[in-house]
Amino acid sequence: MRKGSVAAALLGLVGLAMGGTAWANPFYVGRYRGLRGGPVDDSAWNVYWNPAGLAKTGGSVALNVQAITRRGTYDREAALNDIPAEAVDVNSGFNKTGALGVVPGIAVRHGWALDDFDIGLGGTFFVARAGTSAWDKTPGASGQHPGAVDGPQRWATISTAMSVLSVGVGAGVRYKPWGLSLGITPVMNFANLSTVRARNLDQREDLYQPDGRLKEGRILLDGATDERLSWIAGLRWAPNDSFDLGLSWHGGATYDLQGNALIQTGSDPEQQVQSRLPLQVAQSVRAGVRVVALPWLVLRPELAWHQWSVMDKQVALNNSPGDPGFGDELIPLYRLFQDTWAAKLSADFPVHDRLTLHAAAGYESAANRSTCSAGLIRTVKPNHEGTEDRNWCTFEPGLAESAAVEAGVGLSVKLPAGVTAMLSYTLQQFEDVRATGSIQSPTTNGTYTDRRQYFSLDLEYAWGEEAAK
Repeated sequence: MRKGSVAAALLGLVGLAMGGTAWANPFYVGRYRGLRGGPVDDSAWNVYWNPAGLAKTGGSVALNVQAITRRGTYDREAALNDIPAEAVDVNSGFNKTGALGVVPGIAVRHGWALDDFDIGLGGTFFVARAGTSAWDKTPGASGQHPGAVDGPQRWATISTAMSVLSVGVGAGVRYKPWGLSLGITPVMNFANLSTVRARNLDQREDLYQPDGRLKEGRILLDGATDERLSWIAGLRWAPNDSFDLGLSWHGGATYDLQGNALIQTGSDPEQQVQSRLPLQVAQSVRAGVRVVALPWLVLRPELAWHQWSVMDKQVALNNSPGDPGFGDELIPLYRLFQDTWAAKLSADFPVHDRLTLHAAAGYESAANRSTCSAGLIRTVKPNHEGTEDRNWCTFEPGLAESAAVEAGVGLSVKLPAGVTAMLSYTLQQFEDVRATGSIQSPTTNGTYTDRRQYFSLDLEYAWGEEAAK
């Protein structure tokens, strides 16, 4: 089976972000301005973070380049997944994924003064959500079982490429006597997903038919795409140079991804049908404050809420009207996500007119539920017959769904000709998880780890009032 279309490959190269996101909690890489980004950002990236900040005179153009490394592991335990003895070597064991990727972004803004008002416009191209994942092969696997080379996690994912490319144009207005600003940015988003996994039509993980013929197959969802308009809105209040309050809202979207499904059942000929599946992206609200506490210390606490409870059962369907299987479930996935909360404290240390040091630490709660009640499970799996609570019942390999802590350091340098450069490094560590109550078919019980590192280079050229700072 081919691994994906040329178009999907090119779009993946634009994103180039190393995730493991499959099609659930899309891997968030929107870290523009490194450790200084947020609802009280003070750059052209306000067009993304908080368009109310566009309303100031002068202008700037900002370039962001992120290098991202990720290491995720999954140990599929035989006993937890009821794997028979003859399949233990094939359907259980340890595997890992991880590599290096690069994500670009650009933003520009300009503003004018009109009596008691400042107005500003901005534009941006960014990749806020993207991920590619290719799990290690197991070349030492027995040739007796053709699928074993793809690893024990293959029933959940073998490889995935997902990206959401976004283009936005924003505007802001500020009433100077009050120090109050409002802004809005409409954003056009272009989503693309390709993924391949092991798949049997009966949703089991049997390797062979009763008569000895190969049963394990493959399904590739190839180049599923959709476009959606979303919105960013913001409010800023800056009564003086020492205090700034920002509030921003990033609207969510549900993509109706449509593409090809290539299906191979055992040694039977490959079939091709049209497919469609939903991809829900949460809306978010962020609030932040900037306080000049001391001449050498600026504090920026921030809170955020993300509505991941919109993520429920996802089903890839046969979407070919003339096919006998029209409407059939190709890949059903169960999701019981919950809203997440995040808190971060950032600090800036101006040590020289041209040099500022930065530090930040933060925490975000888990998107997945550590405990699922029987009643809750029935909301996505109506035929569930159990009565007991289950542990991490919808956890899957490659998804960043547990709680995470992060810490970062960086520095900003003012260069000649109105250019400022900033380097940032952030380490993000997710909670290790041992899932024992999986309701997926096949089950995905086992132990998970995930760690990510972000290296960010930001360059900004400013003119007018911006350059005079």
